[in-house]
Parts: sequence; C-alpha cells; structure tokens
Amino acid sequence: MADLYRMLGIQRTASPSEIKSAYRRLARKYHPDVNPDPASARRFARITDAYHILNDPQRRKLYDREGVTADRATAQRAQQAARAARRAHYQAQADRAVNEWLAKERAETKARGHAVFTTVTLFLSTFAVAMFKPGIVETTNPFWYIVLILLFAGSIFHLALTLKRHFDHYTYRQEMMSVMRSSRQRKPFTRKFAAGFVVGGYFASLILGFLIGLLAEDFTHTLMGETTFLDGIFSALFYPPIAVLIVDTMYVVNLRLEEW
Repeated sequence: MADLYRMLGIQRTASPSEIKSAYRRLARKYHPDVNPDPASARRFARITDAYHILNDPQRRKLYDREGVTADRATAQRAQQAARAARRAHYQAQADRAVNEWLAKERAETKARGHAVFTTVTLFLSTFAVAMFKPGIVETTNPFWYIVLILLFAGSIFHLALTLKRHFDHYTYRQEMMSVMRSSRQRKPFTRKFAAGFVVGGYFASLILGFLIGLLAEDFTHTLMGETTFLDGIFSALFYPPIAVLIVDTMYVVNLRLEEW
C-alpha cells in the first residue's frame, strides 16, 4: 500500500490541522473542478482517501501500527476467515474419507472372517464326521424327531443363504466379465472357481476323513462303537450344516458383543 503521509506531503508526526492544511493545498491543485485531467482526478481520489484515513484517529492509529487501513484490515480478516473455513472444509472432507475407508475396512474384515469361519467349519466338520462316523441320533420320542428335522432343514437353509451371500460378495460371473469390468476388479474370484472350491473342499474333506478313519479304525470303533460306511455318509450330510449354523451364530453373537 502507498505511504499516505508521503501522498499528502507531511511528516508521520503531523497534527490534524497540518493534515487538513495539506489536503486543502492539494485539493486546490488536483480537484476536478480546477484540473479536468483524468490523471489528476484519480490522484485527487487517492488524496481524499488518505485524508479521511489520517484525519480519523482510530483509522490513523491502525494504519500507524499495522500499515493497513481499516478497510484493508477487515478484508484481511475476511480472507483469513475464508482460508480457515476452507481448511476446516478440506479437513472435514479428509476425515470423512478416512472414516468411510475405515468403516469399509472393518466391514470387509467382518465379511472375510465370516466367510473363513463358514468354509473352515464346513470342511472340518465334514472331515471329523467322515472319520468318526457318529451316526444319526436315535430317539423314540416324536418331538425330538421333529426338532432334529427342523434343525437340519434350518441349517441347510442357513448354509445355502450364507454361501450365496459370500458368493455375491467375493465372486463375479465370468460370462459378464466384459460388461462389468469394475465388478471384476472388486471381486477376486469367478463364480465357478468359488463353487468348485466349496464342492471340491467338501468332497476332499469327506474322502480324507474316510481314509484316516479306516487307518484309525480301532480307535474310532472304541470311541464311537460299531458304525457302517452308510452311517458315515448320512452323518456327513446331516452334521456339517448344523455345525456351520452353530459356529456362525456364535460368530455373529460375538460381533454384536464387540460392538456394544
């Protein structure tokens, strides 16, 4: 900003009367009524602004202390407030983006853990049942027959629903690969690969369990009694879905307790 004292041709210690005298002297020289030159008119406007600032004790004090006029100080404060508001806005956006990313990571971790629990429980329970061949629970009470049937039906429904949810989250259909490239980028496996992994893992656990059961036949007979191959087949179909239902329920309950 220009030096207002120099513009009026006075010292910084000039009194109000000296400021007024300097202004009158310059006004007689540059006033548009006296000098119609456009440059003189612009200079007269600057001289008038300088006079109004220096003739006001408060504005002169501010100018002497900070080298700015009140108008400019107000503008600077407004600019500082605007910069602070922009920083707060950008910080809020960054915080929101980080929070959204963390929330997605937490949700993805939960989904991944649930998928691992489901598949591992299915394979391990199939392996254990095929190895020990426990046989279906026998009871003469019709009520418990109904309970077992409902439990088995509910576990089959739960297993199918859970596998479908995991498939929808982690797999994509290969025939739709060219149409939904973004889906392929987010989902790491094809639907056929995942289905093959689940079915193949189930049968591999079943066969491995039967083989180890044959090798440890004396131990399994001592523990479970005499069982047949058919008992093992029925048990491998009956118990693993129930095991998945129980473990998944425990997993979900544990997550709810952690959220509390």
